Amino acid sequence: MDRYLPPITTSILTAVDLFQKTDLYSKCLHFYRHSTRNELLVLGGATFLTVYNFISYIKARREKLNLPPRVGYAFPLLGHLPYLLYDSNRFLDWCSQKYGDLYDINIAGSITTVASGHSAEEALKAVHEDLSLEEGVLKDVLYLHYVLDEMTFEMGFKANPPVAKDVIASHKIGRLTERIERGLERGLRELGNGQDNLRLDNPSFFLQRFVAYMSVSSLVGEEVETNLEVIQSFADFTGDVTNNVGIFMAVPTVLHRFIVPFLQKVEWHRKVMRKHVLPIVRDRRRKIREAAEHGQDHGLDPNFLQGLIEHKKEDGSQYTDEEVAQSVLLIAFASVHTTSMNLSFCIYWLLARPDLRAELEKEIAEVLGDKPITNESLKEMKFLEQFIREVLRQGVDKLATTKAVMREVYTFANGYQVPKGRRVQSANRQLNMMGLNATRSEVDQMDPAMSGKKLATQPGRDFVTFGLGKHLCPGRFFAVHEIKMSLIVLLRRYDIATVSGKTPSPNRYLGGMISVTSEDPLILTKKSSI
Repeated sequence: MDRYLPPITTSILTAVDLFQKTDLYSKCLHFYRHSTRNELLVLGGATFLTVYNFISYIKARREKLNLPPRVGYAFPLLGHLPYLLYDSNRFLDWCSQKYGDLYDINIAGSITTVASGHSAEEALKAVHEDLSLEEGVLKDVLYLHYVLDEMTFEMGFKANPPVAKDVIASHKIGRLTERIERGLERGLRELGNGQDNLRLDNPSFFLQRFVAYMSVSSLVGEEVETNLEVIQSFADFTGDVTNNVGIFMAVPTVLHRFIVPFLQKVEWHRKVMRKHVLPIVRDRRRKIREAAEHGQDHGLDPNFLQGLIEHKKEDGSQYTDEEVAQSVLLIAFASVHTTSMNLSFCIYWLLARPDLRAELEKEIAEVLGDKPITNESLKEMKFLEQFIREVLRQGVDKLATTKAVMREVYTFANGYQVPKGRRVQSANRQLNMMGLNATRSEVDQMDPAMSGKKLATQPGRDFVTFGLGKHLCPGRFFAVHEIKMSLIVLLRRYDIATVSGKTPSPNRYLGGMISVTSEDPLILTKKSSI
């Protein structure tokens, strides 16, 4: 074998010798000796991504794919990221106008296909076998695979949607009003520690706990309605995911496994589910068996957990007790994250726009007065419906719903093709604003009347906050119901203001793309009439 090596070895040594004689070699050596480890890691990662994407691009060209146009004027290593950070509205609107509904941009060395207009609608409606949400946003952005196993992912896509459509459908939400209100009152009482004034230095943390109090009883059952460990797990699991997105995006993927133990309490959450939820699952299944033996209906509360317990797979089998118990963590994230985030958007919009707050408080006084909240009174509150819908419209990501191409080649209706593994992002804010991110982008341009008589849960081509087609969020009715009740109770009970006294920004964007909540500290002062 050795006789085959000399020619190759000689060629390599010759190339190395020639390189060492150039000025570039001395410059590279000087850079290496004077760079920190972190600088070298960042440079190495960026170089790898650049080379990888360049090779993929050349390969795609050789395969004669009809690729989307590549946006020009990219910076070395950073790509188009500086434009997104500086003015993402203007940049994305310019891209759509110049390149059409489908184009490729470079985000820090990673090539991403952006779908707007009809192509965005197509991407949102695409089936999992073509464009995968699981392999996209859930793993690329939220990194949920760090805290959930494969079986929980399977349940999330195959069991959760049909159960949600059955258990928390629009016509069934009304029966949960009393439970939600009980949890809401308990949350304020226990989180407030009996104080008249609440200072929220970390509003997201407070709202995640607050929403967890409301959600646990309706989704898991009255058995854990007052269980503080389950409530804490519901809330903190959401924070473990969302609070670390920025860190994971900034740190190279190869280093994630070293920092995850310091950022997330995965095993603690699983132990809580095993300790408190698993016995409930086993007890309910025992009651189901006993009722079936006597030819009777089990009469158990038809909540979300019960739906998962009774759910049957395509082959007729059921998920194990342990699998059902652990799947509650995904339910926790979906419910607490969606509701707490959009409730936060609502609160900060009311602070940024005192005129909207005055209008909403007026409607609450006229419809409710001092009376308790009822399903009928909620239906009467037209401005509340319009306001929440417009907040949901404004709060969507500019580049959202990252999906991974699963087939060797995915061809859009316009003929453009994207290769396997490519990430496709939808320009959701453009869709919500009828084609332009710049539309109603200023705080004083926010107008609830633009929603007309449409419900906050009603989808449309100009309202994709909850998705489109078969992929509509089935939990949207539950989330909006909780938001409505929360706003009413908070506004009736407290004067809400920023600690600084300054007008906050209702929406912020991570990387110029991902909508995140404001974290301006708040002060809740109990009204004298309460």
